[in-house]
Amino acid sequence: MSFEAHRLTIPAIRWLGLLPSDVERLNIRKDALIPLTKRDQNKLDSMQTRPYVACQPQWKKEMEIMAASKMKAEIQALTSLSSDYLSRVYLPNKLRFGGWI
Repeated sequence: MSFEAHRLTIPAIRWLGLLPSDVERLNIRKDALIPLTKRDQNKLDSMQTRPYVACQPQWKKEMEIMAASKMKAEIQALTSLSSDYLSRVYLPNKLRFGGWI
């Protein structure tokens, strides 16, 4: 199927959801975070060396934050702030102010 590879490329991608900088900015509790596994760390290291990341400074910054903290977060971590924080505050603001990269 390599002859169809050009149809499988993604011309643009957006990083949505909970960013590592959001975790810092919102002061999400440590017990709501997940330690990076060795596999996660290897994947993160690999991604940071890719040429398309080098030309996306915001992606690089987010990956550096994640690497430094050695933690990751799922969207459910927002419930540590309040049970309705995701639907009442986070998503409306993310959509209203374009909080994706």
